[in-house]
Amino acid sequence: MKRIAFIIVTVLSVLCVRASASNDSTTVAHRIEFSLRGAYVLPSNNIVKGGNSFDSKVRSAFSGSAEYSFSFAPSSHYGRYYPYAYQGGGIGVTAFSSSKVTGNPVNIYVLQGSRIASFSGRLSLDYEWNFGVSAGWKKISNPNAMSSDEINGFGSHFNAYINLGFKLNYELTDRMSLTAGVDLSHFSNGNTDYPNPGVNVLWGRVGLLWKLGDIQAQRRADWSGYAPHISYDLTAYGAWRKNIFDAYYSMPDLGEQLRVIPGHFGVGGFNFNPLWHFNPVFAAGAALDFQYDQSANLSPYYEPSTPVDAPRFYRQPFSHRVMAGLSVRAELQMPVFSVNIGIGHSLYAPGGDDLRGWYQLFTLKTFVTRNLFVSTGYRLVRFHTPGNLMLGLGWRFNAH
Repeated sequence: MKRIAFIIVTVLSVLCVRASASNDSTTVAHRIEFSLRGAYVLPSNNIVKGGNSFDSKVRSAFSGSAEYSFSFAPSSHYGRYYPYAYQGGGIGVTAFSSSKVTGNPVNIYVLQGSRIASFSGRLSLDYEWNFGVSAGWKKISNPNAMSSDEINGFGSHFNAYINLGFKLNYELTDRMSLTAGVDLSHFSNGNTDYPNPGVNVLWGRVGLLWKLGDIQAQRRADWSGYAPHISYDLTAYGAWRKNIFDAYYSMPDLGEQLRVIPGHFGVGGFNFNPLWHFNPVFAAGAALDFQYDQSANLSPYYEPSTPVDAPRFYRQPFSHRVMAGLSVRAELQMPVFSVNIGIGHSLYAPGGDDLRGWYQLFTLKTFVTRNLFVSTGYRLVRFHTPGNLMLGLGWRFNAH
């Protein structure tokens, strides 16, 4: 997760460069927003439901945050296509009702939002997503703990932070707005450590937004002259992960016995994704996906003479560590960022169930140039099983 923090800093640097580059004939519009949030913690795992050494339920949370964002000048390429889009970064602190179980994490993130609908000259409905790193979580001392009396904390001090919100924006004056809405947050370490239960939080929020510098007049998107076209994204990525194995292979009389494998394992891959760009906002296509996972399908190769809490394994064949699949993709395109989601199925995975079947992908592309982008993503298996992070670089051919 510290590598995620480095990527977030890199993405924020890209945003600063883009803001400076666009500050030409027309001043960039700058914004600062302060918000407060109260939340209900969804009972999505046993730890927050009270299965911890304190027998304490984590039911609520409170958060305060400060955000800076900017929108591109109307005369720019982005300002013409996306007149209400804004992007930037933020920092927030979250206090849970049982911090002795969770800790009080600090969230650092990039953000982007835009208008969904206007109800009047002063009232609008906006959306905003956040992606970043959350630091300061309580970490469990024994990842193989089987009893709630041994559990206090999570798998990592650092977790990824993902948030999607919808908010009403009411302009009190030309420079000040009152905002209110709902958010859904997800905290997870991306299977880089164990356990990785994931924490989901439903927020209600209120905030104050200030516009700085020149006030840009309200305007409509101008898509005239845009030519639908096809582009080709080639992305290579790598990551690290934890995994578990089933000690049933040494103790069959006890049934399923899942244990954490010591150490971390390498993951890498690439995908080739043609996309048809219907308009400046939406694109869709299909992708050929390839992945190598050093930890895949290890359970059958357990050396039974070694203890289950410090296991050793025979090297599984290379074909048991790789998969190739085909996925359908949809992409939301905005200034600097594109959000790509996909659902796929393996075409080649001869080694076992770990890499076989359905998989889901969520990827954030941050464009450093028109062609080069930083790729930060997550892979889920069979719609519910945590997979792995995907951190890499990509190149867009035939970018317009």
